[in-house]
Amino acid sequence: MAPPLPPRSGLRHRMPALLLALACSSALAGPASLAQLQREAQQGSAAARYELANLYSLGTGVALDRSKSLQLYEQAAASGHGPALHALSRHHRGQTGGPTDLPRALELLQRSAEKGHTPAQLELAFAYLNGTTAAPRDAAQAFRWFGKAASGGSVTAQCMLADFYRDGTGGAPKDPKRAHTWYVKTAGSAEPCASKSQYELYRLYEAGSGVRRDLAEATRWLQESALAGNPMAQKTLGQNYARGHGVPQDDTLAQVWLKRSREGVAPHDDHEHEMRSFSGPRMAASPLGR
Repeated sequence: MAPPLPPRSGLRHRMPALLLALACSSALAGPASLAQLQREAQQGSAAARYELANLYSLGTGVALDRSKSLQLYEQAAASGHGPALHALSRHHRGQTGGPTDLPRALELLQRSAEKGHTPAQLELAFAYLNGTTAAPRDAAQAFRWFGKAASGGSVTAQCMLADFYRDGTGGAPKDPKRAHTWYVKTAGSAEPCASKSQYELYRLYEAGSGVRRDLAEATRWLQESALAGNPMAQKTLGQNYARGHGVPQDDTLAQVWLKRSREGVAPHDDHEHEMRSFSGPRMAASPLGR
């Protein structure tokens, strides 16, 4: 039988912070907070203008007013506010129902990324990785922005950065040991790319690439990835059961895992980038690809 797996408790550990964020969001929509935001916005606070724009864009605590929201985003962006620049980039991408202006969207996204806004850095990295009508493919730029987003705490960027070091692309040195470090860091997260990191750890330990070869450790990571729903891991685990590689030979379990690899996940989740990367369905397409 397969060895027991460690419990996945990342979501449980994040619940207090999530509840606190929801509570803060509710408080923000209250009359006192709204009045304070309006005063600070009138006094020129870019942060207050951005928060107020968010309220108007959603109709949270105020009447829905996308025109007012856009005006406030523009005022905040004029002060170099990174999140506001990012919001304007999404607007010019057509995500608020208005006309698209992809060159302008890319310019704003770049400015937001340069201000250190991590979500913008991540989107810019994917734009360069995949190539778009506004941003030609540029692996070196993708590597650069994934690195910055990873430093800002983006787990998806950290997963992608590991792939660059695994393959030695985009100007990154081929360094499986460094790739291993990033995969370990992300394998226990609650992000969609965690199961891909687990599968890559299987590959590293199975091959002895960047780490000492350890088939038992490789199998542990493979089983965790397969249980998390990664179709590549499920297929590999099924094949390993069929030939008794790292696990006892078992034709029944082989068929179970091979079948699950074909049925358990939506088709786009089984998609691989040219670099064999997996960031999850939320980032499957380039943000400026329209």
